[in-house]
Amino acid sequence: MVIFILNFILILKLFFFIVISPVFSNNFKTWKNGIISQAIDMGISKEVVTENIGKIDKINKKVLKLYNNQPEFKISFKDYKNRNITKKRIDKGKELEKKYKGLLDKISNTYGVPSQIIVSIWALESNFGYYTGSFNIIDSLATLSFQSRRKSFFKKELFNALIILDKKLINSKSLKGSWAGAMGQSQFMPSSYLNYAVDYNQDNKIDIWNSEGDVFASIANYLYKHGWKKNQPWSFQLKSNSNLKLDTKKLYTLKELDELKILNKKDYISDKNTFVRLKVINSKNEDDFFIIFENFSVIKKYNNSDFYALTVGKLANKIH
Repeated sequence: MVIFILNFILILKLFFFIVISPVFSNNFKTWKNGIISQAIDMGISKEVVTENIGKIDKINKKVLKLYNNQPEFKISFKDYKNRNITKKRIDKGKELEKKYKGLLDKISNTYGVPSQIIVSIWALESNFGYYTGSFNIIDSLATLSFQSRRKSFFKKELFNALIILDKKLINSKSLKGSWAGAMGQSQFMPSSYLNYAVDYNQDNKIDIWNSEGDVFASIANYLYKHGWKKNQPWSFQLKSNSNLKLDTKKLYTLKELDELKILNKKDYISDKNTFVRLKVINSKNEDDFFIIFENFSVIKKYNNSDFYALTVGKLANKIH
């Protein structure tokens, strides 16, 4: 019986390599030829397309493995926050905000986005530029365009990456990033790079990999273009009060919340007659309540996650 099972497994493996693998390979070649034709029809130079797509002869198995093995478990807000806001990261954020103060002040004045928000996003996206990814972006996006649950999305990003190279905004060797296609210290997808990345130092290339000026200005420009309100807050956590019942569907004035003695006095409060919404994050032990302003929604444009936006805001509040 054991021998029969082993033989059956061997036959299955042989079937895969002899029958399925060539079909899969041929399908990829057919798909690749279609991509090449479409890219050239879009006006991307044949040289750029053939040099970057033509040389790919198979999918990147490592990219596919990372895509298919994404964790499905849900992390709590407390764990997410504690993972991303550490004393070491807060101290590093303060140090770097001070180091780049002149540059950050100029960019903040241009776009209206506070330096601590820029530094906080920089921290969460790439740990202040230390982790930007080493995957070839064209290779990764080609694999995910061919085989993933979001083929259409990754295909558009693949074409955008080719446009970046065609416009000579960066060279192909520098086009590195995460396995999912996010690039540089700001972790922009190619479409975001084309729409929001900035050549702040005016050296005729938009280098979100190595130029702090380009990185900071690109983050600020992204938020500015998505509606950032200058001189307005983003989010603040309220003091814990287990006996307090707050309605998250209701608009409160800051004055009302202040009278309930749940505002932290250190938080920036401009006009106490300002109406704000509340965001509650449920947990097993105790709910966390936050005041959220319009800029909270703008941060979510960068990453559509309440956890992310609240953590960016909380880290920013601790940095500055």
